[in-house]
Amino acid sequence: MNNKPFPLAALIVVGWTLTILTSLGWNVYREREQMFSLARSEAQANFNKDITFRRWGTNHGGVYVPVTERQQPVPWLSHVPQRDVVTSDGQRLTLLNPASMLRQMMDEYAETYGVRGRITGLKYLNPGNAPDDWERAQLEAFVRGERTEAWAVSEIGGKPYMRYIQAMVMEEGCIKCHAVLGYTRVGEVRGGIGVSVPLAPYRSQYEEEGFELSLSHGGIWLIGMLGIGAVGRTLRQRRRERERMVDELAERE
Repeated sequence: MNNKPFPLAALIVVGWTLTILTSLGWNVYREREQMFSLARSEAQANFNKDITFRRWGTNHGGVYVPVTERQQPVPWLSHVPQRDVVTSDGQRLTLLNPASMLRQMMDEYAETYGVRGRITGLKYLNPGNAPDDWERAQLEAFVRGERTEAWAVSEIGGKPYMRYIQAMVMEEGCIKCHAVLGYTRVGEVRGGIGVSVPLAPYRSQYEEEGFELSLSHGGIWLIGMLGIGAVGRTLRQRRRERERMVDELAERE
């Protein structure tokens, strides 16, 4: 009587295990891609908000705000005529150009919601708008006409972010403040607007989904293994019965 393991059973077990692992890997990959897709969508939505706000400010030539302890005249706008005015009742006002308006809005938005915004360029009025290494590389590519937007996953302050930057071109209203930097042609690349979305909430959801996928696939694998084991036992029992019948027939002969 042959008691060696049935080779087909081993092949079925290996095949079933590989199928489950392949399915798990594919679903985890899809969840990872969805995580990045959602982060990119949030970054794009914030960019659309920022660029629309900036264009509104540009169309109005900036806004005048009261001079306060918190809001002093912007030093790098000293070349702009009528940067500072006094109203008929003696109130001092100072001009905020669209870039300054957007920068302040971005800073407050980051404090409240965690999404960081940046205006940057290869040439700038505000030293705080100087590009980092990644931004500089993208801005140089924008100027060369190689692309108009770029994405990257990197750390900011030790935390993971989805970074997005899109080229910002000169519009008619931009010349008022930025002609001093040499930007005088409408349509030329002025710099870029960047948005950085925290990935921590997305990664937390991704890890939770990955854990649930592992549990579900593990359960399916176990059910399959139990089924394979049950079928294997039935086949072995039938084989033993056939062998017993063959032995009985041989003894009768």
